[in-house]
Amino acid sequence: MELQPLVSPLISIAVKKTKDALVEQICGMWGMDENRETLQQHLLAVQEMIADAQEREVRSPAMKGWMQKLEAAAHEAVDVLDEFQYEALRSNAISQQPSSSTTKVTKVV
Repeated sequence: MELQPLVSPLISIAVKKTKDALVEQICGMWGMDENRETLQQHLLAVQEMIADAQEREVRSPAMKGWMQKLEAAAHEAVDVLDEFQYEALRSNAISQQPSSSTTKVTKVV
């Protein structure tokens, strides 16, 4: 059985995102760093299982169903990690803006 072509790259993307400094920062701020590390460990284990399944050329219908579920879960993981990256960027942008009480605006007429 040929495994879903998107699963392996999606898992790789998700693993990279769990290691991203922005994701680490926001997870740490929200007290979710342990969850991020657990996700990272699970994704690495899944990568190994996919590699093993590809080597064995598994032809099981159950494996095909599992791979489809895995692909959907990988998409969800990437989406969640993208949201963490976005939130970290937004938080950094807000913290770098000057306070409105100290900003002076002049009108040119």
